Amino acid sequence: MSRVPFCWEEAHRLVGIDAVTQPMPIRPTVHYSMGGIPVNTDGRVRSSATDLVEGFFAAGETACVSVHGANRLGSNSLLECVVYGRRTGAAIAQYVKNRKLPDLNAERYLTETQTQIQTLLDQPGEYRIAEIRQTFQDCMTEHCGVFRTADVMREGLTKLKAIQQKYNQIRLDDKGKLWNTEITEALELRSLLVVGELILTSALNRQESRGSHFREDFSNRDDENFLKHTLAYFSAAGIDLEYMPVNVNMFAPKERKY
Repeated sequence: MSRVPFCWEEAHRLVGIDAVTQPMPIRPTVHYSMGGIPVNTDGRVRSSATDLVEGFFAAGETACVSVHGANRLGSNSLLECVVYGRRTGAAIAQYVKNRKLPDLNAERYLTETQTQIQTLLDQPGEYRIAEIRQTFQDCMTEHCGVFRTADVMREGLTKLKAIQQKYNQIRLDDKGKLWNTEITEALELRSLLVVGELILTSALNRQESRGSHFREDFSNRDDENFLKHTLAYFSAAGIDLEYMPVNVNMFAPKERKY
């Protein structure tokens, strides 16, 4: 009660359990998306093992410095945000020093964004955002959970494609343009559907078990074929996968023995 009172409160509120004397039921849940935008230790985005993208930086939960391996433990976000947030901020300050702002015509981007938002507001769809989002969450939980097989993930990809089609038929009840959180939720859901497809496709092609990625049909780790980072690219044509070697220096990966 003195260290983690919120755990007792949640167990009591949700399932009526006194955690002081009764065990709490637990289950796996989504924590964070592992991986992210590949960056170096200064937050500069990498397009490959050696090439950097000019003027593009990322830090925090969105980035992958690759200090965590194939697992994702609680509080690792502190390292991502505090350490690499500081390093990336300093790197950006140094990068922009004595540089002039780029020549940019913002009109095209403004017009595209206005058209995109107006289309969302005008379309007479039949599905609410929350309905599509819940269906997507259920699909990922069922088909890309802790234990995975090729058949389960292929079925999940088929369902996800159907959900993506339904997204084109969503409707917004709020037609205003000021403080309209439905617009934000609709754009967020579109991005989540892309991320879900990236995750499922990448996991399906990684025919081994490593870290939190456990394949019941490929239960062993395969360093010979899969000691490498998955790079997933999204376009209208589909998902493209490439791989980047893992930089093994002081600490060679070891098989988990517990």
